[in-house]
Amino acid sequence: MGLALRLITTLFMVVMLLMSGGIREAEGRTCESQSHKFKGTCLSETNCGNVCKNEGFSGGNCRGLRRRCFCTRHC
Repeated sequence: MGLALRLITTLFMVVMLLMSGGIREAEGRTCESQSHKFKGTCLSETNCGNVCKNEGFSGGNCRGLRRRCFCTRHC
């Protein structure tokens, strides 16, 4: 009886692990807006992110040929 119980428990755990691998958390959309307070060429993602946080966004990144700072937030 003890061996059968351990076998069933082990199989249950394996099935649970296999099932949990297929479930993924849904990601929300990300909205972008060019920063109004960032001045100059955007060379530092960290600096851009900090300026955007001061503007009320969750973060920011540099992009584009002219290297502008774009603020991001979840919409």
